[in-house]
Amino acid sequence: MPPQTYAVTGMTCASCVRHVEKALAATPGVSSATVNLATAQVIVNGTASFNDLAARVEEAGYGLSPIEADGLEAEELSRPLARMLVALVLTAPMVATMIPGLDWHLPGWLQALLATPVVFGAGSGFFVRAAKQAKHGQASMDTLVALGSGTAWLFAMGEWWQGAHHLSFETASALVAFLLTGKYLESRAKAHATDALRALLTLAPPTALRVEDDGSLLEVPVSMLLAGNRARVLPGQSVPADGRVLSGQAEVDESMLSGEPMPVPKGPGDALVAGTVVHGSFLEMEIKAVGADTQLSRMAALVAQAQGSKAPAQALADRVSAVFVPAILVLALLTFASWWWLSGGFSHAWRPAVTLLVIACPCALGLATPVAVMVGLGAAARRGVLVRDAAALEALGQATDLVFDKTGTLTEGRPRLIRVQACGDLAEADLLEVAASLERDSEHSIARGLRAAHGGATLPVDGFRSHPGGGVSGLVNGVNWRLGSEGFLGLPFPGMDQEGIAVGLANDVRLQGVFILGDRLRQEAAEVVAELRHQGLNLHLLTGDQVGPARAMAAAVGIQEVLAGVRPEGKLDFLKAMQARGAIVGFVGDGVNDAPALAQADCGIAMGSGAGEQGTGAAMAAAPLVLLRPGLEPILSARIMALRTHRVIRQNLAWAFGYNLVLVPLAALGQLERFGGPMLAGMAMGLSSLTVVLNALRLRR
Repeated sequence: MPPQTYAVTGMTCASCVRHVEKALAATPGVSSATVNLATAQVIVNGTASFNDLAARVEEAGYGLSPIEADGLEAEELSRPLARMLVALVLTAPMVATMIPGLDWHLPGWLQALLATPVVFGAGSGFFVRAAKQAKHGQASMDTLVALGSGTAWLFAMGEWWQGAHHLSFETASALVAFLLTGKYLESRAKAHATDALRALLTLAPPTALRVEDDGSLLEVPVSMLLAGNRARVLPGQSVPADGRVLSGQAEVDESMLSGEPMPVPKGPGDALVAGTVVHGSFLEMEIKAVGADTQLSRMAALVAQAQGSKAPAQALADRVSAVFVPAILVLALLTFASWWWLSGGFSHAWRPAVTLLVIACPCALGLATPVAVMVGLGAAARRGVLVRDAAALEALGQATDLVFDKTGTLTEGRPRLIRVQACGDLAEADLLEVAASLERDSEHSIARGLRAAHGGATLPVDGFRSHPGGGVSGLVNGVNWRLGSEGFLGLPFPGMDQEGIAVGLANDVRLQGVFILGDRLRQEAAEVVAELRHQGLNLHLLTGDQVGPARAMAAAVGIQEVLAGVRPEGKLDFLKAMQARGAIVGFVGDGVNDAPALAQADCGIAMGSGAGEQGTGAAMAAAPLVLLRPGLEPILSARIMALRTHRVIRQNLAWAFGYNLVLVPLAALGQLERFGGPMLAGMAMGLSSLTVVLNALRLRR
């Protein structure tokens, strides 16, 4: 059963994440559950039903709901905005009495009338969630806020009852107002973190021009299109679904898919991807895939799944959050007891304790990593780098070694005929004609190279046979021909200098000719390799090709360590040996035949472009990181984005930990009372959460 994604309500901090994950993990049929605080979503692996999952989450004090059909749960901001505005409007008159020079005193009954709706109305969510969690012996940010604001309100009521002149209602009210303001601003900022994913989902048009059986055009919703339908895409319009061109010539902007700004010429037989834009002329297309089956939808789903995954750096925050809130509760109790003992009165003891409770809320700690991952992955998607797992992006930023496959990676992956060596009586053109005829129906890259070199009509072949790993054979003009490797033919190839791939053609009499094919090095390969080496990466070339061509290719781009003649299991062993030595290894392959190595590497990077839609789909399935733009240069973009994301995660964690390390002791010692105590704590806590979100949003630039 594929992973299921649901929306989680009621979470406010890292402790909430741990509680929800613990509740889901205890549900029968759940193998794993990963909660993301920034997206307020959970990815569940297993066979448990939604009703069972929702019941467990509700027992823990939270809510679970299905995600909307578009794959995004749009955060409802109107209710938090209303709560914030009510809290600010009712709190303003009480805070105004604190302004120096303003001779304005509100009677106690009016202060109670203003503060009570703020604390227990606008701030009711804190108390409701804290009560639900307390039933299960759990504590979170809501516990700290409910205790802090509730204690301040109760003490103010006691002051009013005793006839005190100055009451503390403004402290309780301002605390809730500032916290609600911080949470609202944080929610607004977090909404921008999913902009890239929203942009992907809105690229496909809502309607399409379907070509009816009589040739007429009918505008229909895209949801009504079926595989096999025909559609017409006018200039300036987006392609409604995946398919292929039936007629017409136009240029198509595929920057949403590849990040490449130049439009791509399209004609009959060429593939079209949903969301790309047609320019110059109309195209008539056959629909191949619609809805969730389109490449655009698969990309969006993979990005959403990756944004929900956890980077390894999150593990530290998770471990801390498991003990953080209980530790703060104990520390607040000790602070309260110490101040009461030192000052001899409750009135001097409650404020430092409440300040400590509020200022230690672990919101920033819970958001530090996931919001950076969300923004980083979205920014990478806009640059043509599809990340399926946050851990892969972090590993690329920390990588010590990068291993390249050769064919289709450093090279274009399309062997071209270099020369023909005739060994018998037939001319080169005749040899090519026979070879192209034998390879007429093969999709092997060597076969395509031979057919491209021949370029003409082929001869009929009788008794055709394919010999996997060796070659092909068949009757052409009554003569039995075999085409393949030296081992398959059982005949030595004369004068081979290993300048490329050698393919021999023989009949029953003798070897008639040898075709030398070579793969062309990517134009940007040397420059990209030089930049990666400049960044301090150790570079390796791993290939199944022969030693001569492999070393020549490595020398041309500047890679010193070469291992040639390696089978897929050999590549796997090589990577394992490097990892055993402590190396963090990235592997760059073509996404299909290198699947084992891509999976074993700390960061598998698949060359997803250049192989058409099927190649891209295979690359998506094979590696956690897929380059959708052509060539090797996207590796540099991916590496830069990985380094920036890792740097922002470190900065956010440093801010979250540093904020508590500095302010918690000051709160316990009463040093924050002169600056507003609990009110300052509320502002500082909201500011800390907003800071990590805004810092992460820098990755969008």
